[in-house]
Amino acid sequence: MNFFKVTFLGICLLQLSGCTQFQQPAIEDYALVQVVTFDYVESTKETKVSVMIPQVITRDKESIKVYEVTDATIAGAINKLSMKIDKTMVPSQLQVGLISQKYAKEKGLKELIEFFRYHPTLSMNMMMGITEENAGNIVKGKYKDQPKINDYIISLMIPRFNKSFATFTNLQEVYYRTSSGTSDPTIPLLIKEDQQLSFDGNVLFRDYKMQHTLGVNKSNILQLLREKRGKLYTVEMDLKGAKRKQIFTRTLKSKVRYISNGDLSHPQVTVKLDIQVGGLTIDSGAPISATEKRINQYIKTEVNQLIAELQKEEVDAIGMGEAFRRTHRGKWSGENWRQTFPKVRYTTEVTTDVTEGGLSE
Repeated sequence: MNFFKVTFLGICLLQLSGCTQFQQPAIEDYALVQVVTFDYVESTKETKVSVMIPQVITRDKESIKVYEVTDATIAGAINKLSMKIDKTMVPSQLQVGLISQKYAKEKGLKELIEFFRYHPTLSMNMMMGITEENAGNIVKGKYKDQPKINDYIISLMIPRFNKSFATFTNLQEVYYRTSSGTSDPTIPLLIKEDQQLSFDGNVLFRDYKMQHTLGVNKSNILQLLREKRGKLYTVEMDLKGAKRKQIFTRTLKSKVRYISNGDLSHPQVTVKLDIQVGGLTIDSGAPISATEKRINQYIKTEVNQLIAELQKEEVDAIGMGEAFRRTHRGKWSGENWRQTFPKVRYTTEVTTDVTEGGLSE
């Protein structure tokens, strides 16, 4: 009797197992996602998520299909995408995330960052960019002499030393700065003009919401101030008191130190910035020492203007709060620092060493 029961149970299980058959996808059935965009739909107050999926790769042309869905949440939109795409999505190779200015203002970054943080297959190393127009239009656009749009966007967003714009940011850094209580994040601003993409400065954030935009020159000064040892390539300077007012450096290295009194009631800090310039255009016959003094004055003026602008916006994009936290006695509060930062009195000391004269006339 037991034998018949076991046999009957086995037949039932075999029949049930045939109802749904899942096949292991082949390599061509995977959809590799490397670029994702986030837009705000004003009429419904929803999020529109777009992804680029390479279809066919030929010698000189890349076929890309853009899938986009809208939903009240990012998680819901990603779920809809998985049902819309006829392949198995592989999001672990995400390299670039583009966010429209409207999304950054209306929804901010909180939901986005939390979704990526708690999703095991997504990377926090994804490079971030804010787009002036709808981010989805960027990935669907046509660009001059750039047939492979996917590669073009990824290459543009990856930081390299030979780029004159240096303030790149990934998702991990945005989260770290926002949660640190000592600094605020910035994300590069990407614009489209003349069938090309380019950077137009940085967007400042406070509490995950977009606040203000810095131009390219101030963004480069910001890079010198928030990196202990920063590097820039091809910096343009407008020097006063020189025949050649506009000069270009080949390389520029910085070492920055913040000396604070640690007193949040009467906060004071000294910004010490050591600059090393390698290769620049200079006036013919002008002594190097005179050029160094002019560079000192230029950078000092730019630093002071940048700090004053950040204090006005109440955004510590420099990370000056870390210098106060190290010397502060008692419990540290990010909210207290936010109220203190606009009141900090600062002095700036700049020293410049030109190691190579470069071109002259």
